[in-house]
Amino acid sequence: ASEYQNKRDAIETQLDKINNSLRQAKDDRRKDKEEERVLTAISALKRHFPGVKGRLVDLCRPSQNRYNLAVTVAGGKDMDSIVVDTKKTAFDAIKYMRDQRIGTATFLPLDAIQIPSPESTERIRAMAEKDKRYRLAADVIRVDDEYRRAVLYAVGNTVVC
Repeated sequence: ASEYQNKRDAIETQLDKINNSLRQAKDDRRKDKEEERVLTAISALKRHFPGVKGRLVDLCRPSQNRYNLAVTVAGGKDMDSIVVDTKKTAFDAIKYMRDQRIGTATFLPLDAIQIPSPESTERIRAMAEKDKRYRLAADVIRVDDEYRRAVLYAVGNTVVC
């Protein structure tokens, strides 16, 4: 009877592993479809509105791989936001997405977003430079100057190590 129970336990363990793999594959497929839908929507927006620049996550990169996780966490949900040049472009893109039933998105209009004051940023940068382990998140992100405001908005004065 115990041999039967051992076999049963082994089979159930295998079944659990297979079910977990199946769930993970389904989740990956769902995420891939969602990512494809978002990229398709952004390319349509770029065709219709020249002021649409792209997702923030696609416009910037950490200066070193070791900062990948820190930058992702510091940017949070804003990393998936769509960067646009003006509020008007954002409003027009939202209207287009609503009319086309594309879905929802967050927009970062470069002319209207609030960023930390240069004084506070410099004060924190000076404190971080005293201990070489810490750096401002904005300082470890490579991005074109055109989009720097969007990065500053997303990460603020966050310090990473």
